[in-house]
Amino acid sequence: MSLNPAISLLSAVGFSLILSFSKFELFFILPLIFLIYLNYKNILNILRKLLFLNFFVLVLTLFLYFETNINEALNLFLKVNFILLFNLLLFYSSNGFDIVKAFMILKFPKKFSSTLYFTVKSIFDLNMEFKNIKESLKARNFKAKTDIFTYKTYGNIFGILFLKTIKNSEKLKDSFKARGFKGEIFINYENSFSLVDSILIFLISIIIFLKVVL
Repeated sequence: MSLNPAISLLSAVGFSLILSFSKFELFFILPLIFLIYLNYKNILNILRKLLFLNFFVLVLTLFLYFETNINEALNLFLKVNFILLFNLLLFYSSNGFDIVKAFMILKFPKKFSSTLYFTVKSIFDLNMEFKNIKESLKARNFKAKTDIFTYKTYGNIFGILFLKTIKNSEKLKDSFKARGFKGEIFINYENSFSLVDSILIFLISIIIFLKVVL
């Protein structure tokens, strides 16, 4: 069962902000347990991504350890990992356009939502093009080395991606001009509110109450 995009976005912002400006405590694990239950099929892939991101987290933790003490470093390590894991669990199955839907549900300005939509679409198209180029290089048995040919190949790839981006943006611009675009896009989405949304809101509310109200 999927979460409402707007609830996911608000939960991500709320949880991240509260944990960022608070000392780590065990009750922050409550919404994580719930999200792990919802994403149990993808948990290994999510943990792999978290492990990759921890390379940068460990660098920051070590720096803080030498500058302050072990308690501060451990507090930072746990807080950053909880924030990363929470957001990975929330948005692992998202294709990017869910964020646009979230802002539309929350009634953000139409131009903002439209700009965000085109930004996400451009990133999505660019990523697809990059994957196609990678597959093409694999098919030709290309192997990266420290030589001029490799550097030229990478330069050509970036050049192709840059030109593709410009061409796609120009085509999109001409297409919307022909359709009389007036700064608003229309996306089909469901603004439903389910049991899992209620549970997540309840768990986040507990954290807000314990850290802000008390």
